[in-house]
Formats: sequence, C-alpha cells, structure tokens
Amino acid sequence: MNYVRICIVALTFALSAPAHAGGDSSDGHTHGKAEMPATPVDAAPRASTQTEEFELVAVLEGGKLTLYLDRFVTNEPVADAQVEVESAVMTAVAAQIAVGVYSLPGEAFVKPGRYPLAISVQAGDSVDLLTVTLELPHPVAGIEHTHSWNEWAVWGASGALLLAGAGLVAVRRRKNKRRNQRVN
Repeated sequence: MNYVRICIVALTFALSAPAHAGGDSSDGHTHGKAEMPATPVDAAPRASTQTEEFELVAVLEGGKLTLYLDRFVTNEPVADAQVEVESAVMTAVAAQIAVGVYSLPGEAFVKPGRYPLAISVQAGDSVDLLTVTLELPHPVAGIEHTHSWNEWAVWGASGALLLAGAGLVAVRRRKNKRRNQRVN
C-alpha cells in the first residue's frame, strides 16, 4: 500500500509542474515567451496608396499584378480608366478585367526586394499620379523547432505516469503471487 501512496504523490507533483506559470517580465504576468506571429507563407505581396481622388491596392499573385482602383471619397470602383504602371523594371498599361480591377503581367517582379511604382490613372475628367512601393520578402529559411519547458514537463509527466502504472502492476502481481503461494 505504501507503493501506491508514493506513486500517487509522485504523480501529483509531476502533473502539477506544467501548471507553473513562469514569467519573463518584471510584472510576473508573462506565460512563456510570446513570439510575433509569422507572416503566412502563402500571403501575396501587396501595397496600397491613396490620393484625394483615388485609392489603390496592388496585389502580386500568380504571375500577375492586379490593381484594385476605387474613388477615395465614395469607395466606388473606378470603371474604364486608363491605368499605366511604371517602375525601374517595367512599363505597362493595365487591362480592365472587372469593374475597378485592372491587371498586367507581373513577371518583372520575381526577385525579392522593393519595387517603387508610379501609377498614372485617367478616369473621365480625373487624372492622378499614385506612388506606392511593392515589397517582395526574401524566402523564409527553415524555422527551427524548439521545445519549451512546458512541453518537456508534459513528456516527463507522461513518462512518470507510465512508470507509476507499471509499478502498480508489478506490486499487484507480487501480492497475487504471494497469495497464491500461501493458498497452495
């Protein structure tokens, strides 16, 4: 019976260890090291800008540069505009693919880096020049998998639980064996 009590006490201490709220800050309210969430790998590079007349969002995805053009004040899509994009790597006129959505080839933006764009827009009587910088991030190198103290504590507690269970089985077998020898 003493083995059972010892196992229960050991198991209680082992399982209570992961509940410890350690802290890295001076106020004691930090529960582990908080890391900034990583930018999703599949997020398309994008940039946005606005003037008094227009608002524009540029998205590079699938080998195309797609421009979403709206009126700044009313947020209505700008239809049938002449949109020309100039950068150090290309100059092209965008084609309208939907109301307020314009597209042009984006193969010039294959290398990671910063691409300043000058976008001229002519829509009816409105003419404007928008500038924006499209940033293509460098590929993320392999992210190292680290193990926190809590993870190791859970594994240790699981091991202790397994050992305690094996110890209980051994004690029970020993008691049953002794009873069987006394009966015979």
